[in-house]
Amino acid sequence: MPFIVGTPIPEDKVLVQSVSHIYGIGLSQSKTLCKKAGFGSDSRGSHVTFFKGKNLENLAEATPLPLGADLRRFKNDKIRRLCAISTYRGSRHRKGLPVRGQRTHTNAKKRPPLKLNVS
Repeated sequence: MPFIVGTPIPEDKVLVQSVSHIYGIGLSQSKTLCKKAGFGSDSRGSHVTFFKGKNLENLAEATPLPLGADLRRFKNDKIRRLCAISTYRGSRHRKGLPVRGQRTHTNAKKRPPLKLNVS
């Protein structure tokens, strides 16, 4: 099972779908990456050799946007910063309520509060 940007690629799935499981890569970007790496639309994870996998990983890392764990860390750092400077959005994140103005009278009561180590 090959790993691309720290994400395992299943051998039985279509490669385009498998590459889109990488955090930060959608289906359209996955199609373009597979096409640039020389894979067909019906290629599966079992068709990925070591060298083709490295080529696909290099193409994915060459994108200007962060992917995988870097993107998760970036998003969590932004939320931690909002909580640390005591903004309204940070307090909504901390309480587990909707952040972008959605109603709370009848919806949005089941989300657990965000667990951050910010005092």
